[in-house]
Amino acid sequence: MKTLDAKGLKCPMPLIETKKALKDLDKDESLKIIIDNETSVKNVNHYLHDNNIPSTTHQNGNLWEINVTRGEEDIEKTVPEAYCAPSGPTDTSYVIMLAKDRLGEGSDELGNALVGALLNSALAQDVLPQKIIFMNSGINLVTKGSLFLHLLKELESRGVDIISCGTCLDYFGKMDELIVGRVTNMHEILESMLNVSKVINI
Repeated sequence: MKTLDAKGLKCPMPLIETKKALKDLDKDESLKIIIDNETSVKNVNHYLHDNNIPSTTHQNGNLWEINVTRGEEDIEKTVPEAYCAPSGPTDTSYVIMLAKDRLGEGSDELGNALVGALLNSALAQDVLPQKIIFMNSGINLVTKGSLFLHLLKELESRGVDIISCGTCLDYFGKMDELIVGRVTNMHEILESMLNVSKVINI
């Protein structure tokens, strides 16, 4: 049995070295691969499974041993780099900006109905927005008389920060009619947009 010591190597190097070592094996010859990080173990095992190469994995403390027996597999065309898992979680944070009290242009009735559809859809998502920001006529959606206060209250109860432009509320004379969320300023609105991976501007 040959041994490949891949300790200290980061992806894709354990995969590249594994592929090289496999090419040097004769049919039915065995290889022991020693790895010291779980991500590389998962990636190497994924690579071996996809290429129909039998293997077993054993963990001993902070080390993993993958035992492989080479058959007649063709590994020439495989690309080890394609098996590297991301090094960290994907940033799914986002905010929604509503700068109007309706969606789209044209029919106000349709645009108003689409707001309801958007908020219902937001509630159904696994990942909720961090914030929903209301500016200009969008503040009509969070003030007295809005048809969507119940949806916004539900979003707020589930941790979504509902914030409205104070200047906009003043301009339309609706500061005292705010029902859902809190008043903010342009400084916080800008910071809110800069601190997430995506801004959905409606």
